[in-house]
Amino acid sequence: MKTVQQSLEAQARVQQLEAKREVYVAFLQAAQALVEDRKRDQGSLDEALLAEAERTYQVLRLEGPGRVTELGDSLMQAIFTSLDDRSVGAAELDRSLGDYVTVAQHYLQEPWSWMGRSRNSWIAGGTTEPPATGP
Repeated sequence: MKTVQQSLEAQARVQQLEAKREVYVAFLQAAQALVEDRKRDQGSLDEALLAEAERTYQVLRLEGPGRVTELGDSLMQAIFTSLDDRSVGAAELDRSLGDYVTVAQHYLQEPWSWMGRSRNSWIAGGTTEPPATGP
């Protein structure tokens, strides 16, 4: 019975990671479309692209963790700042986009690493909490 429970828990954790991946990718696609829109046009943002980016950003905020959300916020801020400040160009937008991608990859490819656990430990009963340290 314990083995079945562990197997079900492992499946649930893998599904959680996949759901997180979907959220990260949806935000990335929406933000990338906005960045490309900014590169083409120095006027206003495409309203449909903006609405999709804002929707996916709200889901990203719920999903977390904080570092991914922070870089998603920085990317959105860079896009908005580029509307008013002509000095924020394509290089700054690409840097913000790259920063988001780097941290999202980190949290998706090695969650057991940043959690301080082995992959098997994480799958078998991992938690998103860091390992306890002594008193």
